[in-house]
Amino acid sequence: MKQYLKDRLLVVSIEAHKKIITEGESVDLASIYYEEGTPLDRVHQYNAFTILSKLQFPKDEASHPTSDSTKFLDYLAAKQLPNEEIIQSLLNYREKVANS
Repeated sequence: MKQYLKDRLLVVSIEAHKKIITEGESVDLASIYYEEGTPLDRVHQYNAFTILSKLQFPKDEASHPTSDSTKFLDYLAAKQLPNEEIIQSLLNYREKVANS
């Protein structure tokens, strides 16, 4: 767990994902390191892919914007949970995906 919390890109991506989910179209893209005018769905897709890839989800789960893993990530981000709790929940979920 500590290795994930030390991963700056992962932590910044989770914080950005929380903003994307809670603020939607009104999110200030510059505040989360994206250029203004970038389509929000692309930002969401790239951000989810980054997070799930960093947590070593299967490629088909990480790369598909409507995968169950992405939906679960969005659910966790909407709850505004602490990063550690989001990471742990995703790791637990990854194990379920791997074992199914």
